[in-house]
Amino acid sequence: MFRIFLAMGVAAFLAGCVSGSGPVNMPVGGGVARSNAVIADEFISYMFETEGGVRIPRLLKYEGPVRVSLDGALGGYRGDLQSVLAGMRQASGIDIALTDGAANIRILQVPAAALKQIYPTAACVVVPGVRSFAEVQRRQFPRWSRQASLSSAVVLIPDDTPPYIIRACLNEEIAQALGPVNDQYRVSDTVFNDDNVFNTLTNYDHLILRLLYSPELQTGMGQAAVRARLPALLARENPAGARSGNSARADSRWKALIETAMNGATPRPARLSAAEKSVTRARRLGGHRLAHALLIYGRLTLRDQPALAAPAFQEAYQLNLSQLGPDNLRTALSAMHVAAVALKAGEYAAMITLTTPALATAKRFNDPVLQAGIQSLRALAFAQLGQNRAAQAARVDSLAQARYAFGDNATHIISAQAQIEGLMPRNN
Repeated sequence: MFRIFLAMGVAAFLAGCVSGSGPVNMPVGGGVARSNAVIADEFISYMFETEGGVRIPRLLKYEGPVRVSLDGALGGYRGDLQSVLAGMRQASGIDIALTDGAANIRILQVPAAALKQIYPTAACVVVPGVRSFAEVQRRQFPRWSRQASLSSAVVLIPDDTPPYIIRACLNEEIAQALGPVNDQYRVSDTVFNDDNVFNTLTNYDHLILRLLYSPELQTGMGQAAVRARLPALLARENPAGARSGNSARADSRWKALIETAMNGATPRPARLSAAEKSVTRARRLGGHRLAHALLIYGRLTLRDQPALAAPAFQEAYQLNLSQLGPDNLRTALSAMHVAAVALKAGEYAAMITLTTPALATAKRFNDPVLQAGIQSLRALAFAQLGQNRAAQAARVDSLAQARYAFGDNATHIISAQAQIEGLMPRNN
């Protein structure tokens, strides 16, 4: 399930929470350069447990070709969908394609208010075992844990969803409709993570799907049988994972805290309190979860208490840089947050230096929200440095990326631009 926690405006630009399209960089030699033993544990969690913690007793996958249809109201995204499905065929080895006829997975646009009554926090959702929204409204569908096999599903997208979220939903919800229903905050390089940093299928995601749709695994297998076959499968499919490693532990309390902190509908004092507690708890977890908690805390303090936001952003950036490297999307995201503080402090040249590699990473991942935010900040800095031509070019690119992300909703674009301009030092 793809969730939306942050409101539009500066949160969208400074969060960079939704990516555009593009793969995670592969390590030298190909594959996912993490321990196969760890990936096996994560695979089991994806397949045998729902996001709400309900156990799924048997492996679920489509046995045979998978066909996907697109609601005519979403016809403008036909090319995006074809690209997603082509990636699945090539990188995941799944016989999946778009059809105008009978389909296993139907992508439907539905009234936002009606969907919210059933799934209050979902930006979009996949429901198995049905072919229409009317069945969902009547609650006439078996839960994932009650499915004996997969044959049909609907992906429901509200009719007020902005373009960048629709594109993200096409990636995550179709992938989850194929079987890996769970989301895990403990995994950094996946769309199956409610922090929504990656929202196009990564190399890791394609590996998970490739494992699931290998002939060695069949519908109905139990967890023990699947686990027994994973080592050989991973050795074949991911030789880059022949290394040691430890599984990161899940933390349901941290998950509850970070989701409260990210929820724009929650009163601000409660969000800030949850963010502070999430940082404290994440210090036991380390890694990208600590960096994410620091970014959320910094966003909530940036406007009124920049002295608290600055070290939080800096720590998150250094964590991502040291653990994930300079070319990772999480590193670019945290760099933009540091850049916002630098802009507010009037450190314009330093901000340009910091955001140059971050912008290159955002472009490489084709992430329109992150590009728009970085370029908007750079436009202001270039203008203050008297580099008017560079400022204009950055401004034009920022608006172009924002329109691609938000569509024709000028209110959201103008609001975001105005709030970023509000980061300028008051004496300028």
